[in-house]
Amino acid sequence: MDNPPTTNIHTIVKAQIVFLLSTLTEDNFDRNQIEIRSVSFLIFSSAHHTKFSPIFPRVQLSEQHGIDTYLHFIRRLIVHSQARLASAAAPSAFDTSTSLTFRLLVQETQRLARDPFLADRFRDGIDKGEGDIFRHFDLVRFADRVGLRPLERLVLASSIVSAPTRKELSNQGATIIRLDFENAVLSLCHNPSFDHADLSPNQVTKLMSNLLSDPPSDSPTLDAAQRQALIVAAQTKYGKDTVGPILHRIFPNLRYEWRLSVVYEANI
Repeated sequence: MDNPPTTNIHTIVKAQIVFLLSTLTEDNFDRNQIEIRSVSFLIFSSAHHTKFSPIFPRVQLSEQHGIDTYLHFIRRLIVHSQARLASAAAPSAFDTSTSLTFRLLVQETQRLARDPFLADRFRDGIDKGEGDIFRHFDLVRFADRVGLRPLERLVLASSIVSAPTRKELSNQGATIIRLDFENAVLSLCHNPSFDHADLSPNQVTKLMSNLLSDPPSDSPTLDAAQRQALIVAAQTKYGKDTVGPILHRIFPNLRYEWRLSVVYEANI
């Protein structure tokens, strides 16, 4: 029986992504980058990306190809960048193709790490990836190699610990949160939090939900002092009138014993 048309399209698009990655040069980098995104980058639900979400450009063809294509893209970037990710050698030690693929990986990871909704795509790409590279993925090393800042690390790690994932990956996410939480919260208070963009109220809701809601594991993501610090930082940046409804929205997902402390900490 013939393959469904959608399957055929996905196969063609995935092959196109591999081709575009393998032919990157300094001259065509921007053009290939745009073309790759045009065939793979998923525009998520408009409920997630409204006027509050200006960070990511809309891509015309992306909705036609969906999440599976995008996950293929991010996995190929990681696989093709293994030489850079696994080695401590200077950038000059690598050939042009490897360097350009790694540059694209850095830029794409930053995009995902600056939006708690898109961070879920990174989590799914790593957690469900096949082969030793993903089975033994070193999240801490990866974050170091691509140069993620504390708040970017927190966004990615919070997505990982908020959903059922492989135990090793979840533990690494918890480690990043423990190490980078204080500096990440300080960055959250900055205006803007990133170079030229800020987290929208919708995105802050998602981030706080990831960090405050009852996690799949038995261990809480944040201790009481960290929960209070996160709430105070959000209130300082966005105001109590904005954060109050956010907390009410995620309140049903909190452990029972946390609810009174969150009410006290947030003064809601």
